[in-house]
Amino acid sequence: MFTLFKSSPRFPKLKPVNIKFVQEYFTKFEESLKNLEEVQKELFAS
Repeated sequence: MFTLFKSSPRFPKLKPVNIKFVQEYFTKFEESLKNLEEVQKELFAS
């Protein structure tokens, strides 16, 4: 999902990654997964 390493032939260089951005991304991802589960439950219930 996130490319942490720049493609370098000799050794990978670590790219600076914004931790807060990653945390927000994953919390949004979890919320969307929960919403999806709820929608599926409603679809199966009806």
